[in-house]
Amino acid sequence: MNLTRIVRYASEALRLMRQGRFRVLREKRARLSLAAGPLISAEALASRVAEIGSVVCIIDGAQGGGAAVAAQRSVSEWRARGLGTLQLGCDPLGNLSATVSGPSEAQVLTGRLADWPALPHGVTSIEVHSLAGFTEPGQVARWLTAATQGDVAVSIHWHDHYFICPTRHLLTAGDTYCGLPDVSVCAQCLPDNPHCLDAPVRKVDVVLWREQWGAVMANASEIRVFSTSSGELIQQVWPELANAVRCQPHDVSHINLTPLTPAPVTRLSIGVIGRIGRHKGAAEVAALARHIEREQGPTKITVFGTLEERTSPAVVTETGPFAEGELAALCAAHGINVFWMPSVWPETFSFVLHEMRAMGLPVLAYDVGAQADTLRREGGGRVLPLGASAEDVLSALHDLKEHAA
Repeated sequence: MNLTRIVRYASEALRLMRQGRFRVLREKRARLSLAAGPLISAEALASRVAEIGSVVCIIDGAQGGGAAVAAQRSVSEWRARGLGTLQLGCDPLGNLSATVSGPSEAQVLTGRLADWPALPHGVTSIEVHSLAGFTEPGQVARWLTAATQGDVAVSIHWHDHYFICPTRHLLTAGDTYCGLPDVSVCAQCLPDNPHCLDAPVRKVDVVLWREQWGAVMANASEIRVFSTSSGELIQQVWPELANAVRCQPHDVSHINLTPLTPAPVTRLSIGVIGRIGRHKGAAEVAALARHIEREQGPTKITVFGTLEERTSPAVVTETGPFAEGELAALCAAHGINVFWMPSVWPETFSFVLHEMRAMGLPVLAYDVGAQADTLRREGGGRVLPLGASAEDVLSALHDLKEHAA
């Protein structure tokens, strides 16, 4: 069990308790698992894989979100094609886990691993989704490098920016997008950056960090990104990998939400969707709420999920987690007439943004990452510069509502 992470989670729990953020605390506690099942040996793992025959290894850490959704979808797709899957991951405390599934059996074997196992015979390819969450990133890089020396194809799926920086969201200690400065700036930023969740990793040399992951990517058969901006960031750091990058956005055909038709003359009612932590714009939502409260206007913000900042309940309502299929009805019930995606990091893709657009209301986002790529390419909203004031955000939201009416 990782003592460093236990201390980190305990500190975060105390912070949320002091702020009275009990709904957020309950949600985090529900996601925190202290055990990942029984310990299984490398021999038992190899035996189960051999019984299935052809198996795809899918690697994803413990950070959840879109990466977890994509990884699980990939598992289902491979099994539907008649192949087995070996999922290698970890729980939030860093305990390694493995799940072996056959084409017709959801779980043949599942449990904890004492260490990274030798790649079992029968594994035909490896998909890397997110490595954030593993406690020994150097060990993971060496394992992947060894795996790529054989005839096993490795595909990198770019769900975050972990290979560029262990903060993975490219945010400074002040919660602002760094913009990929010179590595000398990184050397000053990383040691005290809380966005790098594991304190020991803050001591790494960013130059060496990028060299080790660049070597992994150089041997990969494919680097798949889900937005053009992600590809541009990769090419900025590793220009020699430009030809290996392939942009293929996620399939969003499953998003089938009822378009909303708000009343034409109503107060501004802003919808924000998701678990809104610092990288998702919690401070920005709180700042806008304070501005609205000072103005004493009728504007309301509804967070469909949770917000990790204290705000006035007179302005902000949190629904807490909701079931799949409930979102459109919830938004209609709260009279939402404009959406805001306050995320301040360069998203690699956003299912939430596509859900917002599917409901037919205008969306405001910042001019960075996949969120800006999507709104520029597909329309349905506008972007503001990162760092825009709360007054500018509110003005832009009013304009979107009026022009959509």
